[in-house]
Amino acid sequence: MSEEKRPLNHRHHHQGKKKRVWRIVIALLVLFFIVDGLIIAKVYNDAKNAVDTTYHKVKHNSERSATRTISNSKPFSILLLGTDTGDYGRTYTGRTDTMMVAVVNPNTKKTTLVSIPRDTEVAIPGHGFENKINSAYTYGGTSMAMNIMQSYLNVPIDHYIEMNMGGLVQLSSALGPIKVNNDLDFTSRGYHFDKGTITINKNNILAYTRMRYEDSRGDYGRQLRQRLVLEGLVKKIATVQGITKYQSILSALSSNMKTDITFNEIKTIATKYRSADNVKQIQLQGYGKMIDGISFQVVPQKNVDAVTKELKTALELNN
Repeated sequence: MSEEKRPLNHRHHHQGKKKRVWRIVIALLVLFFIVDGLIIAKVYNDAKNAVDTTYHKVKHNSERSATRTISNSKPFSILLLGTDTGDYGRTYTGRTDTMMVAVVNPNTKKTTLVSIPRDTEVAIPGHGFENKINSAYTYGGTSMAMNIMQSYLNVPIDHYIEMNMGGLVQLSSALGPIKVNNDLDFTSRGYHFDKGTITINKNNILAYTRMRYEDSRGDYGRQLRQRLVLEGLVKKIATVQGITKYQSILSALSSNMKTDITFNEIKTIATKYRSADNVKQIQLQGYGKMIDGISFQVVPQKNVDAVTKELKTALELNN
């Protein structure tokens, strides 16, 4: 039967049914946005509380305002410090076994991530010319670590983020497994890691990121695995949905992390810098040398200069 010949009551019934369907759809959309708004508000409040807990301002020598840099959507730098405490029963002050400098550039949509060997030989004022770079944290905490790194690489360090090993496990537990491309077949702490794409989770994350003795590259191999895991975790955070996940993530961060990034800066970074997810990984390379019975990594000045040039380019500074 054609549309013109159908009974009016049939057409009215059909149209009425369509209207009811649309009302249901609209009602569901309204409900969704109300619930979504409540979730966003909840995440916002929880995030602010977590950031307030992790916020620890430190004094360091800086010739520019990090807050102004971020508010103007300019590239900024972060010193990432990983301490060897919080797990395996370690509760002492700790050392910065992991030291990286990250530059986030919203214009190029790229994050440059540089690993600094913890045994890099540097001069530390008041402590002589032959020191390991991670000793700066031992001598003077985060403030001295930032100053020494800034002086050594000749680039401004705007902010820092410090996390312990326990935080890495807790964050992995909150986020769930990640995939990394492993370039070495090895066994560590009872876990075996095949060469190729492998799964890293809360159980094996420390075994994977802390192994160095079975790697002919030593600490350089370990730094590579740490960069891979860090990149994987950050990308996983960006894809997480759901209030429960966010609460677990925030709990992991607030319990095990310190930073001088304010909540307002984090909001700006989340909106203006989120496209900088293309990660360029760089390794500052040196060579092993025993000095007075202590093992150091001596980095030729040309290697330091090359990394400085990369960082200044990423920061859009004149070389």
